[in-house]
Amino acid sequence: MKKILQRWYDMIAINSVNGREVDMADYVAKELRSMGLEPHYSWFPEDTAKERPSLWATLDSGKPGKTLLLIGHLDTVDVRAENWATDPFTPTEKEGKVYGRGAMDMKGGLAAILDTAEYYAGHKEEFTGKILLCFVADEEGLSKGTYQLCAENAIAADWAIMAECRYDNVAVGFRGRYSFEVTVHGTAAHASYYPEKGENALVSAGKLAAAIEALPTLTHPHLNHGTWCVRYMEGGNPGTLVVPDSCYLFVDRYVVPGENDETCIAQILEAAKSLGLEGKVDVRLKPRSSPYMQSFALPEDHPLVTTLQSTFAEVTGKDLPCAYDPSVCDSNILAVTLGIPVVTFGPSGGNMHGDNEYGYPWQVEDCAGIYKRMVAKMLPPE
Repeated sequence: MKKILQRWYDMIAINSVNGREVDMADYVAKELRSMGLEPHYSWFPEDTAKERPSLWATLDSGKPGKTLLLIGHLDTVDVRAENWATDPFTPTEKEGKVYGRGAMDMKGGLAAILDTAEYYAGHKEEFTGKILLCFVADEEGLSKGTYQLCAENAIAADWAIMAECRYDNVAVGFRGRYSFEVTVHGTAAHASYYPEKGENALVSAGKLAAAIEALPTLTHPHLNHGTWCVRYMEGGNPGTLVVPDSCYLFVDRYVVPGENDETCIAQILEAAKSLGLEGKVDVRLKPRSSPYMQSFALPEDHPLVTTLQSTFAEVTGKDLPCAYDPSVCDSNILAVTLGIPVVTFGPSGGNMHGDNEYGYPWQVEDCAGIYKRMVAKMLPPE
């Protein structure tokens, strides 16, 4: 078996479900050391047991130049083995597909990054500047690994390739996302006196929920538009004869460029005012241990994009169209928090985040070839 595919198989066999990334990190560190590279470990503060490291390493040509970042995540989503036709942690090839958790998302991308690093570790004369390699934890959660590397100033690059699983197109833009907690206040009273006495917060919250989902959003020529979704409501007590005096709503909001948490909160409060609920509604951004991701879109004529497209055509003989993702990923952090132009492209497959996830060996090999050519083009030798 080719070394790149053996690494892919090895990593699929490692259980790195979100929350237990350490074994994957140690495997990647071992591979980097075998190339003569020094892996640096990083932990986010709440990981006191140090079970969820991220890694980074720098491959320096020894010649001045720019820096290209190759990045991917170590973790996978959880798995219910009883729903699989094969052992999710035993890579199994059937009819040209390799099944296993992470086979698509995204251990093939990691294998392609490692293969690229190994080649250039032995051929430093073929590029200038630096190749920065990052392998992060918690992408499937709150992206705490990437945010921690940002906090440590470990990520600095002129361009980035996020090796996520999308082979038939290159993502150049993503929406952003926020979550809001909304509390609607009413007036408690004995239920037997209602509605003459008391103000039912559940009824008011129901009206507000409908109004929130009808709120307008901005549009974008490629990312379409933002969305509102009231995902959860809670209030009242079925065991007491009391008119509910509060109701909690959890609101999910995907945004496009030009929308942020402040504009969203203002919209919710304006909707409350229009319903006669001014002063009776509290809105806050739901607290979380890492920042929320904002939307971005890289111009389709950016040199990083066009170079990847031409390189893809050289390797595959096919066109690589641009795409815009309705969700979020660590690419948002690179583009918005760090200001690094980033494209998202890597080996793909099927059943991502689902049972019987699979990837394609030929795509893993193709992507390694494409990444190697991208290094040569973006960091050309003197």
